[in-house]
Amino acid sequence: MNTQTTPEGNQRSALVRFVVYGLSLRPATRRMMYLALMLILLSVIWGPIGALIALKPNTYTSEWTLILPGTGNGLAVSLESIGQASASASSPFASSSVDPVVNYKAIAASKPVLALSAQRLGMSVQAFGQPKIKLVDQTSLMEFTMKGSSPELAYAKSYALYEALQWQLDQLRDDETEHLATSGLRMIAGFNDKLEEAQQKKLAFQVKADIVSLEQFQGLITRLEDSKYQHENLVSEHRALVSRIWTLQQGLNLSEENLKSAIALRSDRAFQIQLERHAEVHTQMSSLAGIWGHDHPQLKQLHAAHHTVDEELNRRGHLITSRPELSNKELIDLGNQTAHDQVLIELLMLISEKNGLEQRIQSDAAFIANLKRRIEATTEDSVALENLSRKQQVATAVFSTALAKQDIGNADRYSSYPLIQMLAHPTLPESADSTVKKLALIGGLGATVFMITGLGLLWIRKPWLQKLLKSA
Repeated sequence: MNTQTTPEGNQRSALVRFVVYGLSLRPATRRMMYLALMLILLSVIWGPIGALIALKPNTYTSEWTLILPGTGNGLAVSLESIGQASASASSPFASSSVDPVVNYKAIAASKPVLALSAQRLGMSVQAFGQPKIKLVDQTSLMEFTMKGSSPELAYAKSYALYEALQWQLDQLRDDETEHLATSGLRMIAGFNDKLEEAQQKKLAFQVKADIVSLEQFQGLITRLEDSKYQHENLVSEHRALVSRIWTLQQGLNLSEENLKSAIALRSDRAFQIQLERHAEVHTQMSSLAGIWGHDHPQLKQLHAAHHTVDEELNRRGHLITSRPELSNKELIDLGNQTAHDQVLIELLMLISEKNGLEQRIQSDAAFIANLKRRIEATTEDSVALENLSRKQQVATAVFSTALAKQDIGNADRYSSYPLIQMLAHPTLPESADSTVKKLALIGGLGATVFMITGLGLLWIRKPWLQKLLKSA
């Protein structure tokens, strides 16, 4: 059976024979060829490395560390009779979605900060370079690395970057404070308008209402209660006086009107003189009547004198008591001085006191009635005034609290952009950074090892591959 070969198969077979058997060269020629190839590969590997080591300028690295405080703070102001205003800043690390350290890393590497840093040193942004920033896990530390062509330049770049970062953060804080102040003042202006509106409504109501304050209405109620209490005390005192007067009157068997008449008659000197003359004439008449009889001329004279005295007693008694219905006998009985005169005086004083209490009770009763009518008439006004006062108080509390909060809220500029502190100051490098050169040498050595290993495998491949081909 004839087999046909294709051009592709012939090429594959030729390649296999070349790999397995190689060129038919003498060992010395083959050795020289491998040596030349090794030299070429070594030059390819070490030529760039040597150029890098020889031509690359020395670089110096300055390292420094920043730290962000992790606690929040707060301020509070108590406004007497109004309320309390407070402003607090939570820890910048309290949120799991926003990490200020990551934000600060982006700000430190931003174009504005790098441009300002380069401007401080009088160089371009490209010449200034990019800082290397490392965030330490589970901490608020930021490790900075800055390179320069000299130790002094690396040191100066570090401080320039730090100052530019601080300046940028201050600008952000100022911008935030300005925006918050502007919006806060607009809000406070709205609160102030509401407060003025509430005050105007209250003043307009007070002008036309009978009461101007809740304290005035409360004072009316308090005065009503005090007046009622005083009125009850007066009524109780009046009852006690009436009881005392009744007891004394029962002992004297005198009415109040007769008591007044008796006191008036006994206090009148002219009536008492006539009463004494009446007693003397009456005594003389009794004595003579028992001796001479009723028809004796002297007794008749005494009767005439007695009649005159009776008329004078009657006239004087009616004048003093203003009671013409009293007879002479009643006037004499009421006007006679007795052992009960002191009791009569006491009784008269009690009656006078009772009359005074009655007038006060009537006056207080009228005052209480008028006060009740006034309270009833101003109840609706007091309710309306209370509502207006409450609205004014709420508006005042809101305005005062917002104003105080605006002031104390500006006291903390580091709520959104926390304060940063220099934990480790920039170092002044003592030697050049040889990291790149060391890595280049390590890479060259590794490439050389792999190259020699590869050439060695090519050198010894023929026996191994021929044996494998025959066994296959």
